[in-house]
Amino acid sequence: MSQSYSQHTVEGIARVVRVDGQQLWLEPEQTTSCGHCASSASCSAHSQEAAGMGTVASRLQARRFMITTPAADAYHEGERLVVGIGEQALLRAALTAYGLPLAGALLGGALCQGLYGEDLISMLGMAGGLAAGLLAARLRAGRLAARGELSPRVLRRARPDETCATV
Repeated sequence: MSQSYSQHTVEGIARVVRVDGQQLWLEPEQTTSCGHCASSASCSAHSQEAAGMGTVASRLQARRFMITTPAADAYHEGERLVVGIGEQALLRAALTAYGLPLAGALLGGALCQGLYGEDLISMLGMAGGLAAGLLAARLRAGRLAARGELSPRVLRRARPDETCATV
């Protein structure tokens, strides 16, 4: 599915960590808030070899994502790219992930409360509604992903001074 990424796009900067055929493996760039707190001197986030559990390096590694593009060989490791996803796709994803389960839980609880009027049964109804909402969200997310709506796109190479931070 082809989407327009002109004016209604959420953008971010990511660094190429691996090029594999038509696949680019990217790691999101840390925002400028890192290193500006009072404990930045003792933080292991600035150590290149610190990749233990709970460090910024391990969190960034866990956030790596892949973009498939026929032009992948035009990029090289270490290069900074601006990637983007449409605002509407991001909104649909957020409503799917959060809205459907919440609506299911509230609807299940309200129905059980109206029918039975007991708190314990209402809580069970909420749990059942939450489960139904999570299942619906999983199915909807699968359809969105199959259509390619949740995939970010490479928009351009990032300028050396370009950041994604909003201050």
